[in-house]
Amino acid sequence: MSPLILTIDILRHGETETEAGKLYGATDVPLSELGKSQLLKAAKIIHREPIANVISSPLKRCAWLSTKLDTRQHINMRYHIGFSEMDFGDWEGEDIQKLIQQEPNFRQDITQLKPPNGETFADFEQRVSAAWHEYITQHMEQGGHHLLVTHGGVIRLLLGQVLQIPKQHLSSLYIPHAAWSRITFVQGESPMLWFMNHHA
Repeated sequence: MSPLILTIDILRHGETETEAGKLYGATDVPLSELGKSQLLKAAKIIHREPIANVISSPLKRCAWLSTKLDTRQHINMRYHIGFSEMDFGDWEGEDIQKLIQQEPNFRQDITQLKPPNGETFADFEQRVSAAWHEYITQHMEQGGHHLLVTHGGVIRLLLGQVLQIPKQHLSSLYIPHAAWSRITFVQGESPMLWFMNHHA
C-alpha cells in the first residue's frame, strides 16, 4: 500500500491597490483588478488537480479568492489568522527603500526586526509555524491536495524551513504576486519542495 501524500500548494495573493514600494503587512489592503485576474488564473491551474481544502489568511487580498472558488465542487474553506502577514506596526505604509536605509536589518537580517508597535520576527515566526504544524498534523492522515493562500513573508518563512535556509537570509527569496510553490509530506519523511514560484 502506497503511503498517503499530503500536498500543499502555497499561493501568494495578487497585486494590490497600494502604491508600489510601500510596506504593508497587517494593513488590510484590497486587490487591484489585475490582482484578481492573477489569482483566478492561478487557481484555475492549481485546481486541475482537485482541491480538497483551502485555508487562507483572513486579510482581503488573500480571502477574496475563496469567494470565487466553486463551492459546488465540495471544497472545504476556512481562514486562519496564523497565516496573516507580519504586523509592521508604525512601519505600515512607509516607503520600503527609506526603511532599508534606516533599518539595515530589514534586508540584511530580518531575525532582528522589531517594528515599533508591531510584531518582532520571533513572534511572527512562532505564530506562522504554530499554524503550519497544526494544519499538517490535522490533515496528514487524510492526505490530499490543499491550497494555502497567504503572503510573501509567510511563504519565505515556510520555504526557508523546508529548504533549511538560515533565517537571516530569508529576504533573499523572491516571491512574486500570484506565484505558488508546492510542498509534499509523507509520514515519517522530511517535507519535499516540488517547485517554487510557478506562474499562471
